[in-house]
Amino acid sequence: MRVYLLFLLVLPALLGGCYPKSLNYSPGWGTRTIEGTVLEENAKVLESQPFIIVLEYYSNFVKFENESPLYAPKARLVFPEKNGNFRISFDLKATAIDLTFIASAYSMQRFRFRRQLGVGELRYDASLPRSEVWQNEFILQIAPFLENFILEQRYKMPDSQQLFLGNWLAEERRRFAEEKGN
Repeated sequence: MRVYLLFLLVLPALLGGCYPKSLNYSPGWGTRTIEGTVLEENAKVLESQPFIIVLEYYSNFVKFENESPLYAPKARLVFPEKNGNFRISFDLKATAIDLTFIASAYSMQRFRFRRQLGVGELRYDASLPRSEVWQNEFILQIAPFLENFILEQRYKMPDSQQLFLGNWLAEERRRFAEEKGN
């Protein structure tokens, strides 16, 4: 009986042990939702409207000899509310989820969650630092990352969301051209 009680006391620490302390979670059978806020580093609301690339990984039951298992990715966009709050449903069939937080003039932030037994809901607050070299960061990192979701059909991103990404990239490039012209 004592071993059973000790096990019940230690179980939450074991199940939630792979997440950083800054990440809050509530117990459950499996990770179902991720909620939080997207703010500036100093806890202010962002000046530009952020969006989140949600990339879920689904395990395929194909595994070649001496190789790791194959995962099929599926991408979608989530738009936080004006105050930065967001809530993302974690598909029960997915084994992992990547969240990439993007906003104009801010450095991109990424975080990966793996489905874990014993963790029901996650709370993750993303704080985006203002980029000192936004144009360079955009050209070298953010634009190629986002263009991949437009060009690669394996992500199965809805057409309307691909169109949003294309328009957002075009708007950022237009701003850079205007700044260069002035």
